[in-house]
Amino acid sequence: MEKFGVLKSRAVVLPLANVDTDIIAPMKRLLRNMDEMGKYAFEPIRFVNGDGDAAVPDEGFPLNRPENKDAKIMIVGNNFGCGSSREMAAQGIAEMGIRCLIGTSFGSIFHDNCFQYGILPVILDEAEVDALASKCEKGEFTVDLIKNSITAPDDVVTAFSVNEYRREMLMQGLDQIGVTLQKKAVIDAFEERDREKRPWIYAQEKRKSLPMVR
Repeated sequence: MEKFGVLKSRAVVLPLANVDTDIIAPMKRLLRNMDEMGKYAFEPIRFVNGDGDAAVPDEGFPLNRPENKDAKIMIVGNNFGCGSSREMAAQGIAEMGIRCLIGTSFGSIFHDNCFQYGILPVILDEAEVDALASKCEKGEFTVDLIKNSITAPDDVVTAFSVNEYRREMLMQGLDQIGVTLQKKAVIDAFEERDREKRPWIYAQEKRKSLPMVR
């Protein structure tokens, strides 16, 4: 996972409230296209007639506009990522190239999943979000995770806070498994000692196949 330090990019605004995980990662794609979540992310509102296979861009979707093609920051409406606990919603957004989401609130599970995919979800108050959204046409934003700040195109700086453990994960480019593997030497040493104390725990026995009941 790419490390997150200082991100400079245009920002796009998706002002819809209550965009749930079924909009971000449609259920039908979880069953057929799990390895293509970025291709089908936001399918119901990103493509004409909500058809990601036909892939005719809906001009009303902000990332479909040419000037926003490479945007890595998205300013979103209230309660973004609500609904079911669908990890592929964060996966799809990451595969689209989005590294930072800015909003007033996020679905709690979606919020946590973002960090697993290298996405920084920033929570600000409504006035701050609106102020940033009003400046999207003026140029690039700078999201600085080192200083915990967002600098708008007009050089106005907005501070934000983020859980320190999550912040370190992003800055090191690690998900929770990666954080755990940093302690692999300690884990291996424990397992070696434990094998001596409780060898039966690690014994491998061949299981006899049971006859199939017809």
